[in-house]
Amino acid sequence: MYIINYYHMIRKHINFLIYIAITICVVLCVGCADGLLGEDGTQHHAQRIELSGEIDQVAVTRVNDGGFCDGDGMGIYIVDYKAGIPGTLQQSGNRADNVCYTYDEANRKWNSDYDVYWKDFHTHIDVYGYYPYAQSVNIDNYTFNVQRDQSTATADGKMGGYEASDFLWGKLSDVAPTTAALRLLLRHRMSSACVKLLKGEGFTESEWESIDKMVLATNLARKASINMTDGTVKVAGSVESSPTIPLQVNDEWRAIVVPQTVTAGTTLFSITIGGAPYKFAKNEAFTYVSGKMMKFNIRVDKAEGSGKYRLTLVSESIAPWENDLQSHDVTATEYVVINSTAGHLKDSIAASHKDIVMVKRMKVTGTINAHDFIMMRDSMPKLTALNLKDVRIKVPTSGYIHPHWKDDEIPADCFNGKKSLTSIVFPDVLKGIESGAFAGSGLKHSLNIPEGVVEIGRGAFAGSDFTGVLTLPSTLKKIDDYAFNGCCFICPLNLPDGIEEIGWGCFEDCRNLYGNLILPSHLKNMDRCAFRGCTGLKGDLVIPKSLTVIPPDAFYECGLGGRLQLHDGITAIGEDAFRDNGFIGELELPESLTILEGGNFYGNYFSGSLKIPKGLLKISSSAFAHCTFSGEVEIPEGILSIGEGAFYNSENLQKIILPSTLELIDDYAFKSCKSLRVIECKSTVPPVVRSTAFNGVPLEDLTVIVPKSALNDYKSSDFWSGLLLKTVE
Repeated sequence: MYIINYYHMIRKHINFLIYIAITICVVLCVGCADGLLGEDGTQHHAQRIELSGEIDQVAVTRVNDGGFCDGDGMGIYIVDYKAGIPGTLQQSGNRADNVCYTYDEANRKWNSDYDVYWKDFHTHIDVYGYYPYAQSVNIDNYTFNVQRDQSTATADGKMGGYEASDFLWGKLSDVAPTTAALRLLLRHRMSSACVKLLKGEGFTESEWESIDKMVLATNLARKASINMTDGTVKVAGSVESSPTIPLQVNDEWRAIVVPQTVTAGTTLFSITIGGAPYKFAKNEAFTYVSGKMMKFNIRVDKAEGSGKYRLTLVSESIAPWENDLQSHDVTATEYVVINSTAGHLKDSIAASHKDIVMVKRMKVTGTINAHDFIMMRDSMPKLTALNLKDVRIKVPTSGYIHPHWKDDEIPADCFNGKKSLTSIVFPDVLKGIESGAFAGSGLKHSLNIPEGVVEIGRGAFAGSDFTGVLTLPSTLKKIDDYAFNGCCFICPLNLPDGIEEIGWGCFEDCRNLYGNLILPSHLKNMDRCAFRGCTGLKGDLVIPKSLTVIPPDAFYECGLGGRLQLHDGITAIGEDAFRDNGFIGELELPESLTILEGGNFYGNYFSGSLKIPKGLLKISSSAFAHCTFSGEVEIPEGILSIGEGAFYNSENLQKIILPSTLELIDDYAFKSCKSLRVIECKSTVPPVVRSTAFNGVPLEDLTVIVPKSALNDYKSSDFWSGLLLKTVE
């Protein structure tokens, strides 16, 4: 294995997605920010926006344990929403204008040039960030230069040429005021060229080690124009006459390049071997893609007797920086490339003179089928990385054929429990991932599901070791039961708007997901426990109009803490659906609601009055427990019972109106409703009241209004007889 020790060679080596945590803390400061005071001079909000940096990756931007180095700076813009509509990033006049946050390594925190505050308790924001910080930035046309000599090392507090050439940008959208931790994802906006020279035939080991080798990147523009609104990068200057000198580590050269296209036949690299110059060009135009690493492996053979060298392009690939496993593992090991025909992958590996038991990293081209997947799972114990980018998946034409196998779909259970497999690159052409395909596997870091995938099957990735970013395609329609259950992604959950089905426990216990939960507007079906235990999600929750039934436990213990918006069209809300979320504001129940199971709104902080729809059939146990409703609540006609603990600890509730149909008030139904003073009973038959139904209510201050015709019946009732009774006609 060819080892590259980047940690000791350079302070900064950029190969992966950077997570920056933005922590919001509460600090009192009167009048420190625009919009903090109202027209009457009243203080509205005093939550300071404070940054705290974290990097969760193996190969980090800065080569130390924390990722960033002391004195590193990043620039931040913050833009307020206006009337619920995203604001536009301006050169100045934003909530924050290019505020520099500087890293204090000793205390592992970021210090801002000045404090920035939320406008108020409800105005959302967009956050724009970039690295490294610059004092003067034109947001529409920020000029950035990559270095000519990227081989220079960091010295005397000055960045080395390679690290000084990188530019990162990211945006966090629609953030509600909160004290929760938010993370801004910064991505590479430049491109990267990587050339590795491989020892071919004709060399002894010592000859190859001692021979002089040099690679230069040629015919490149080094000046870029960056739009801070969307992070797009364009060439801003002409092609330089001088070459770019890459960073060299052993026999690998890396250069950061402004995204651009080099015309066909133009020299891309000037390569010198033992003093002899060679030129590398392509017959077609070549594009350096933003955020991608363009990798070239070139074999050098020595002609016997002549002293001449022959250079051969062995492989060429394009990959996102953050998916570059070479840098993740700090190794320069290469894929074994196997061209296969469906059902014959094992034979193709043997034909390439590779030991199937020993292969660790494999790229497959051509076609494969379900039998090949089973072979890789059961017969390749050391397989750690699998690249299927250029593969088409076919249904077997012989042997056992499962009726669910389909073309261009990852078959069910194909890598179930395969702990050795830590990385997968999916085929460019892919429609679905079947049930249990990677359940309990060793997959880690980030997961990028490609465009074209329509369905992710039951338990497809459940219990895998992901700790990075989950990216879902815009084509996705269905995520089946337990698909990502228990996964530890650390990122916002961005659900494509076209999703129609989310299965049972799909994201259950994905506790590291964060940010606002925005449900797809096309969502029609959602099963129970879909987001149960996603405690990192924060903010408002809007139920889309396409979803009419809220299943049990759907959002149990998410702790969202914002406002809940239910639309008129919802017919049923299952047991504990919104339990323990700390929702605030008024609860507006839809008039269409007919089923409201127990515990639905337990552990929330709804305030104001509560209006219960007339179509409800019952008030279930703990339905409105621990809410802070005020004023009066009228139980609609048709309700036969009020369940155990239904309004437990609704301490601001002052009056309840009970329907003529009511027969039973169960234990603890109104326990600790300390402000309750009036009960109006419309029933001519006194409802049965369990002994603990009104525990903690000051009964001596309670007035009960009953029908005149039923007064004697109430006076003879065990519970009602001890209260102050008044009558109405």
